[in-house]
Amino acid sequence: AMKSVAALAVILELTSGARPPRPPHIVFLLVDDLGYNDVGWKNPQIRTPTLDALVESGVELTHHYVFKYCSPTRASFLTGRLPYHAHQWNLDSNAPWGTNLNMTMLSQKLKGVGYSTHMIGKWGVGFFAPEYLPTSRGFDTSSGFLGSGEDHFDQRADGAACAVDFWKNEGPDHRNGTYDAWSYRDDVNAVFRPNGTNRDPSIPLFLFMAFHNVHSPMQAPQWLVDEQDPSLCPTRRTLHAMVAAVDNVTTTIVGNLKESGMYNNTIIAFSSDNGGAPNDGSNYPLRGCKSTFFEGGVRSVAFIHSPLLPPKLVGTKFAGLMHICDWYSTFSLLAGADPSDSGPGRYSIDSIDMWPALTGVATSSPRTDIVLGFNFTHSHPLQGALIVGTLKLIVHPQGYNNEDSLSWTPPDFPCSKVPDGKDCDPYCLFDIYADPSERNDLSSNTTLLEPMLRRYNALGEEPVNWHDRAGSKPGGRPPDDPYDTVCAFMAERGGYWRPWHNTTIGTQPQP
Repeated sequence: AMKSVAALAVILELTSGARPPRPPHIVFLLVDDLGYNDVGWKNPQIRTPTLDALVESGVELTHHYVFKYCSPTRASFLTGRLPYHAHQWNLDSNAPWGTNLNMTMLSQKLKGVGYSTHMIGKWGVGFFAPEYLPTSRGFDTSSGFLGSGEDHFDQRADGAACAVDFWKNEGPDHRNGTYDAWSYRDDVNAVFRPNGTNRDPSIPLFLFMAFHNVHSPMQAPQWLVDEQDPSLCPTRRTLHAMVAAVDNVTTTIVGNLKESGMYNNTIIAFSSDNGGAPNDGSNYPLRGCKSTFFEGGVRSVAFIHSPLLPPKLVGTKFAGLMHICDWYSTFSLLAGADPSDSGPGRYSIDSIDMWPALTGVATSSPRTDIVLGFNFTHSHPLQGALIVGTLKLIVHPQGYNNEDSLSWTPPDFPCSKVPDGKDCDPYCLFDIYADPSERNDLSSNTTLLEPMLRRYNALGEEPVNWHDRAGSKPGGRPPDDPYDTVCAFMAERGGYWRPWHNTTIGTQPQP
């Protein structure tokens, strides 16, 4: 009788959305450049049966926000800071800086409370010195590539093809030459079966699966392309194959969780790092694309799936505001770690615990505003964006040299094209709940605009060393080292990208 009472207590705890009775396994799936509409549950031409099943028995996050491109989103997830407090720059392979070492990464938090921590795929937050590598920042193992992009088959780095970017733990990974998603699938199996034996399911797991797909170059194995709808234009047909590869690897992850007896105590979360890339993906019905602050650039396709979610929430949608930095507090608290990260040389996290809202204990999101970006020059000077409640302010123009930065991409984009909309010059203001496609600019309404501008401009009153804290120079990007010098260093050491600190080139900025 006592056993049944205890079992009932656990069931009641879970169905009420309380915290799991023991630390859950955590799997975070981050897909690169995935368009808002480029998944099977939104576009039936795309085949993602495993992902479809996860979201259908999970909770879709309809207002989950990220940065408008890659590295800042990753830094935000790993540090619990909004991008303008972490860094808003992308890191090139020759960039002598990385995500601030004073910031404790989520992997370090979880490792500190007994988690086994593993990172597979794209790192993208700095590797110029060994202390910036994943295994120096809380991951027990890592495999994948260190920079921002590369060839999917031969692993030569984007813009830096002088060397191969494929790295495992503390040194080069000589498996290059295989479609990288399949190498990552092998690495998933190795996480669950280290040394050929099943891992101990009582040790909590954190797996950060950072896919290279569907980032350019648009490449997939020909047999997988051949399986896609032949009526599609070549770019979209390849894109569908790349998304199918993501689903294939996800199938391996879920299968391992179930076979190892871990699944029932696992939380799986899924997001893109930004919107679909220009001329490649579809962000239908949203406006814009990667590298813009329109919804198509910063509202990511996302969900959470877990047997730990209350059954009444299965198959529902959560429309509350959430930012990718919020997983830091959410996962830390579920793991039994203190999410706070204050101390010398750092400021407090921006992350908010979302578990009560995601499990229905709280009736609304605890997050009521999001600074998407602030005073940052990318395609135009001093861009930024801010959400407060249902309103979103975009500061300064967003259009740049591609077909879809200002437009509304149809589901089959880029097979068909659409005309551009009007840019934000100097501002746009949208109600993103009433007008998610951002067609009705409210910026002429000064009653609405002026309070939003005051909130935005007040961010400039924060101490300058709160902003863009990537290296020793807040607010200004350090210069990159010359590629030819760095490439010569790599060539002398086997032709693989690796940390190059303590060489004749560059100096390390003090964190």
